[in-house]
Amino acid sequence: MRKAILFSFLVLCAAAVHAQAVSIGTDNAAALKGAHRIAIDQFGIEFITVLKANGTGGGNSASMQAELKGVSDEAMQAMTDQVYRDTVAALGAAGFEVVPFDAVQARPEYLELAGRIGKPSPYVIDDSASVSKIFAPAGMKAFFQTSGGRGSFADRMTALDGANGAKASALAKSMDLHFVRFHFLAGFGTAAASKGFLANVARRAHASIEAGPVLMPNETQAQIVSQDGQRVFRTSSRSGVNGSVYVDKAVRGAADGFELVDTTTAESKQSDNVSNAVQMGLSLLTGTRASSTRSSSATVTLSEATFNESYLRLIGAARDALIAQLQSAAK
Repeated sequence: MRKAILFSFLVLCAAAVHAQAVSIGTDNAAALKGAHRIAIDQFGIEFITVLKANGTGGGNSASMQAELKGVSDEAMQAMTDQVYRDTVAALGAAGFEVVPFDAVQARPEYLELAGRIGKPSPYVIDDSASVSKIFAPAGMKAFFQTSGGRGSFADRMTALDGANGAKASALAKSMDLHFVRFHFLAGFGTAAASKGFLANVARRAHASIEAGPVLMPNETQAQIVSQDGQRVFRTSSRSGVNGSVYVDKAVRGAADGFELVDTTTAESKQSDNVSNAVQMGLSLLTGTRASSTRSSSATVTLSEATFNESYLRLIGAARDALIAQLQSAAK
């Protein structure tokens, strides 16, 4: 049977789409109530470097993978260091006493806990949706954070382990402070794919990636570890911590400088009966019908100037919104 394949780029409006207001959700933010003295025991910016989309429908499958190019680890590390410094300053301006990290790192309880769950920066996460690198400020280990569903089983169990949370809470009590853990999940695009009943009825699979800077919801967050130990962990859906404030809707920035370039091999296109594909645009869609499989690949290449301008603006807006919510919760 002849394969019928749909392969097209959707060229979107090139006008800049500026970051919208940041929407914040809370998960037992009352865990910070009354807090004035805090410390950052975990801080990370997780940059997605490979984005994956896998769609199914009626026995068909479609997959797409896009890779970020042009941005060095050194640039990502420098941004992390800058955002960390800015975050400490912003917390101080919001009225918090921020205990220096050196005081936390001097405690053997912290060193034991960090040795168990932290990893050298960058910490690579590879799962079915993406490959990412978590960068920590110079001198700190990197930690994986999630509200659930990302990373390997081992990554999730470590991040959500209530026993580790209890140890952190005991340390917070002994130091007479609360820990606040910042994590920003920064992507260079958004993936979508077909699945479920309607896709099966249509007997059509598709996968798409739209390029542009984005902070992912739920995973961009500030987690709270209070002095209350295991007693209140069950009041937060993020086990291992006492509460969280988080970005609850994706925060998108201007797509200027972000462009998907098709890197699917000619051999792959020929085997899928695809020809004359347009190779430029901000969005790529690949699809299949008639019991077939379709795989595509693409790259987004950024200058480091575009990288810095795009992500510092987004992360700064999210950080300020998170801190404003922390300030409100502490009253």
